[in-house]
Amino acid sequence: MAYSSFKRLKPATRTVIMSLLAMLLLGCEQAPAPAKILHIGVLVDATGPTSSLGIAGRNGMQLAVEQANASAAANAAKVELHFQDDAFNADSAKQAVQQLLNERVEAILGPMTSMIAMQVLPQLNQTGVVLMGGSVLTPLLAGRDDQFFRTVSHHNPDAKSVAHYLQQRLGIQRVNVIIELSNSQFTQPWLNDFASHYRATGASIEQSLSFTRNAQTNYASLAKQALLNQPQAVVLVCGALDAAMLATQLRIIRPELPLAASSGAAVDALLEMGGRAVEGLVSAQGYNADDQSPAFLAFRRDYAARFKTPIDSAAVIGFNAASVLLQALHARQPQESVKQALLRLRSFQGLQQTISFDAFGDVDGPAFLKVIQQGHFVNAN
Repeated sequence: MAYSSFKRLKPATRTVIMSLLAMLLLGCEQAPAPAKILHIGVLVDATGPTSSLGIAGRNGMQLAVEQANASAAANAAKVELHFQDDAFNADSAKQAVQQLLNERVEAILGPMTSMIAMQVLPQLNQTGVVLMGGSVLTPLLAGRDDQFFRTVSHHNPDAKSVAHYLQQRLGIQRVNVIIELSNSQFTQPWLNDFASHYRATGASIEQSLSFTRNAQTNYASLAKQALLNQPQAVVLVCGALDAAMLATQLRIIRPELPLAASSGAAVDALLEMGGRAVEGLVSAQGYNADDQSPAFLAFRRDYAARFKTPIDSAAVIGFNAASVLLQALHARQPQESVKQALLRLRSFQGLQQTISFDAFGDVDGPAFLKVIQQGHFVNAN
């Protein structure tokens, strides 16, 4: 229609035409671009001997991601998790990592054990994909410029706390140790630290028994050997399953025997599998279970509602690991790698405290000494 003809139309008709044109133009505008998807891998033991640790850690990671997605703006990047089972097996873990790399994840959360972390890290160093570890406590990965980060301390502060508790609180000067070696990247350094603190003031480790868990492991025989020289206490340097089995056999022979364990055993699976046999056992956890802050109370409530089970150390560690990684991903600058973003930002808000990385992706963190009483971990102090 020519402009002159348009002007001759009645005003009301011109208004209708202009409105229709406006609607057509609006309809031709492009729809908003869909929100970007961030793909993150999760590598934990879901079916093997450390699955109690792996599943709780995975649940914590999943909750952090679900909450972040729910609170994100409509056009903000959403996170999609890709799950893989390492089965606490080196070959399975390497295959799982390769599958995650094939799926082009931007980073990987986990694993929850030191052995698996050390097995798969070379793959990730080659590809430049960050591995945000869970409860990977080995000092053998500290001080290295690589793709590994973690939100827990590798200094084994619990080893010192347990040593001092046995000696100063209980007056125990002679202990035996049983150490499990399938995760020796953690258990051996932990024992070295414990021994250093325990012997510093004249106490002694009289016997150290080692074993590698398999289907034929004879826990009763290990317990008998550990008690032959009548130690005042036995220290268990192993995971929750082994600690529960050993405690059961040790307490059959000496019901009142004082027991202690490394922090790797201090998860709810120890309470469930050990029952009355682990009453009085002293260990440590990396979080404050008595925290009354609104954020921690909300986490405790939401986790129990989502997974129908209470929180434990692994769940807290998994939640923190995922939260830190999400903060870095969302604050990443154009052309910046995940590692570069983590090291540029350095400090992140964790569930209970600020998590600050050094130049190598390591952190310092507390240990809260615990004693098992009436089927619960309670503060030893």
